[in-house]
Amino acid sequence: MNPDKFQARMSWLKQSKYSVISLDEAVKNLEQNQINHYSIVITIDDGWYGTYQYMMPVIKENELPATLYVYTEAVESQEPLLNILIPAIFQLTDKTLLKTYLKEINESLEIDISDSEKKQKAAANILERLLALKDTSQKENFCRDIATALGFDYEAILQSRQFGLMTFDEIQKANQCGLDIQLHTHTHHLDTGTPEKIVSEITINRNKLKPYVTSSLEHFCYPSGVHSTEMHHYLQTNDVISATLCDTGFATPQNNVFALNRILDGQQISQLEFEGEISGFFELIRKLKRKFSGSTNTIQ
Repeated sequence: MNPDKFQARMSWLKQSKYSVISLDEAVKNLEQNQINHYSIVITIDDGWYGTYQYMMPVIKENELPATLYVYTEAVESQEPLLNILIPAIFQLTDKTLLKTYLKEINESLEIDISDSEKKQKAAANILERLLALKDTSQKENFCRDIATALGFDYEAILQSRQFGLMTFDEIQKANQCGLDIQLHTHTHHLDTGTPEKIVSEITINRNKLKPYVTSSLEHFCYPSGVHSTEMHHYLQTNDVISATLCDTGFATPQNNVFALNRILDGQQISQLEFEGEISGFFELIRKLKRKFSGSTNTIQ
């Protein structure tokens, strides 16, 4: 979501009938079955530098409580996240043909990228080749060649920190400005086949953040929504009191507190769609579709 749209969204929320409350208050109200139907919690994932640069000042200006779920491996490394960078520059380029020689894999490429679908396939292909490289310098040179071929200045991309996370010092400053910092694993990876590994992920994540924040570090967000009910026990026994998914829907007292739904917002969501979600209209449509046709929660 670009800064102007986020500013407009938060300004609208501030002036609306909806009440933005903290995650702590929301979880307490859910457990006591005292939730206000007009209550909203703002949650942000990962800890991108853009959150610090653009989102945090807007939240502070509007005096809105918000929670940031941070994963710490990329905070430590301060390396750009190539799995995000590569697809992004493919979608943003105005080139219709990727034509380049990649010296790192000794291969000439000429790939049609004349529409969004072709760009997506090409990006997946390039990302697979990139991640197969073991050496960091090789990966960097590979990315530089691809970015140049697509019409971008790779050094400028790195300097912008657009595809990297906040530093620990920035996380500390954000927390001091009122942003609630919470848990999101260390590596941003979970496997439903090994639910017990969530324990080490939480422990490392919490220990890395603890010196920099005063937040409770007892709320959790499943990375990419990867989740199994077997994980709930491990969360509860490791001092976690709530966990959020990436599944679309409301959080209600009937939900398991370790499987709370959210409404995902972003650049592609219009103001009308946003209001349709938080008002419950789209949720009603999804329920009717499931009842009469057994369809998924995708709105056509």
